[in-house]
Amino acid sequence: MEEIKILPTRIISSEQDSLADYFKKVVQHRALILTLAKRDLKVKYAQTYLGLAWTIVQPVTAVIVFSLFFSVLLEVKNDYPYVLFVLSGVLLWNLFNYIFSQGSTSLTNNQDLIRKLYFPKIILPLSKVLVALVEFGVTLVLLICLLIFFQINIGWQIIFSPLIVAITIVFSTAVMLILSAATIKNRDLNHIIPFLINFGIWFTPVFYPVSIIPEKFSNLIYLNPMAGFIELFRWSIGIQEVFNPYYLISVLLSFVLLIISLIYFIRTEDSIADNI
Repeated sequence: MEEIKILPTRIISSEQDSLADYFKKVVQHRALILTLAKRDLKVKYAQTYLGLAWTIVQPVTAVIVFSLFFSVLLEVKNDYPYVLFVLSGVLLWNLFNYIFSQGSTSLTNNQDLIRKLYFPKIILPLSKVLVALVEFGVTLVLLICLLIFFQINIGWQIIFSPLIVAITIVFSTAVMLILSAATIKNRDLNHIIPFLINFGIWFTPVFYPVSIIPEKFSNLIYLNPMAGFIELFRWSIGIQEVFNPYYLISVLLSFVLLIISLIYFIRTEDSIADNI
């Protein structure tokens, strides 16, 4: 007699998943995150001669432009080579920029996939995090080479650099999740997001030191979490000597925002397929 195999059943319920149950589903579909990330990398660099090397072109161009404008023309003073100062800021800003801009539109750009397949929709924006990390790694190699070239004395604080990058990803992901869910009902956000990125860099010490801001206002910049992360990263790699306690504001805001964003995304996920 032929053996009858009983397939596992999927229970569909109108009740909202708890965070734990939701992330169990994400883990079950984790292979899809890697598949989508590979697809994005292939599409982005297909039929190009330089491939991933194009990832270095943007930060190098930014370093050249900012160095000429701020270091040469405006004569902004810094204790360390200005090239390292700018590249470290651009490195973290580009990590945030990619996750924020690409992840925020990931749902609207994958409407067919959402309609055809069942999977936790958070997988789409999360796949952008993997792509951002690949590009971050390529540019990080350039930064390491320059640190060696300029003989920067890196101390014990280097052990915190991976943690700072991780917290940057936490903040970037939190903002991305809120906007990716919000863009489903408000498509105007797709046009607003590029403006937010373009103006946001001017409120972040990517190419200028916080010291040029009047002292009574300087600590207010850390209400922008990216300001704290970039300064912390510079401190961890030895090109900024002072640790400012106000950096911790950025860290706290990131985790609070992540919790809010997860709750908001999960609560709105059921309506994504209907509004897409």
